[in-house]
Amino acid sequence: MDEATRNLCYKLRHPGAGQKPMKFLDMIRIYKIKKKDGSTPKAQAISSIVSKFRDFKRKRGRKNGSLKTTPAENKKILQTFHKLRPPGHGIDSNALHRGLPAVLKKKIARRTVIRRLGDKGYFAQEKESKTDLGVSTTKKRLVFCKKHKDKTCEDWKQCLHAVGDMKEFTWYPRELQPKFKKLRSRWTFMTAKEKKKPAFQRPRRWFPKREYKLVKKYKVFGFTASDGKSLVFPVPSPWDADVWAVLVKKKLQPWLQKVFPGKTSFTILLDGEKLLRAPAAKRAYAAANITLLGPWPGYSPELNPQEHVWSRAEPELRLLENGRDSFKTWPKKVFKACRMYTGGHKLVGSMAKKVRDCLARDGAMLDC
Repeated sequence: MDEATRNLCYKLRHPGAGQKPMKFLDMIRIYKIKKKDGSTPKAQAISSIVSKFRDFKRKRGRKNGSLKTTPAENKKILQTFHKLRPPGHGIDSNALHRGLPAVLKKKIARRTVIRRLGDKGYFAQEKESKTDLGVSTTKKRLVFCKKHKDKTCEDWKQCLHAVGDMKEFTWYPRELQPKFKKLRSRWTFMTAKEKKKPAFQRPRRWFPKREYKLVKKYKVFGFTASDGKSLVFPVPSPWDADVWAVLVKKKLQPWLQKVFPGKTSFTILLDGEKLLRAPAAKRAYAAANITLLGPWPGYSPELNPQEHVWSRAEPELRLLENGRDSFKTWPKKVFKACRMYTGGHKLVGSMAKKVRDCLARDGAMLDC
């Protein structure tokens, strides 16, 4: 590109005060419209810029059909892929790109890695799983969604103060972690043929009984307010309605009053667990002026926005683990992972989209 054309490009991209700069795509559009006659000086100038840019691209770019990587580099990408993704293990393009040799990693982007895998038939896919809600549950989901179908995001933030849910995290001893990392992944890069193999399907039981006795559970209860503030506290054992009533008084009520200082009554969303709606729990709600959103359909965890917090907390927790954590120190990382969720201010408002999607699917399960 000569100096005159370069100066003209700069002038079009950096006009005077009060004028909008012209992007290259806009130049292309004008060039296509005025291509036949080039009646205006501006169109002729743009025609010159476009044609010279295409000449420059033809000289500098790759030939049609050629790849950015060589056969040897393609082989290295596949070798790295098979090394980082044993059968059944989950992997994403970020992890694969980081695992490439430094020279190759600098040369190509993640998009090229995904394309090279696609050339060999490897695509990101979810592992097979089946969920049948049944006619009765589907009808209850539709009743709930039809009742709230006209609410917008802002309406939900006004009428629903917080969403809450309980999550059970599992601590795995060091000797079980390699097997756990293989089986826990919900999706990975795999071929259509691999998807049918047992190693790539999530089993119902991950470990035999003798191994499963080595793992330990840690339960937490989490709440997210409509303004994005969150509360996470441990669930004591044994867990019953009387214990939950005490937690409502000592944990939930003070937190709601702190988050909404001008409010005297609150509406929250909880799952349909019977313990949360037992007589002792109802008395605690009444004393704290808390109302549960209902009627809540059973077996609908994905309708509760708090599930989005857990879906991000689980992988974050596994990244925080170092393989040597004892069960005494491990809960600190559980709380840290739960507080790493960044979309809390949108969580309650997302109920509007969940209701619409559920109605569009005639009450079927949503993709989370």
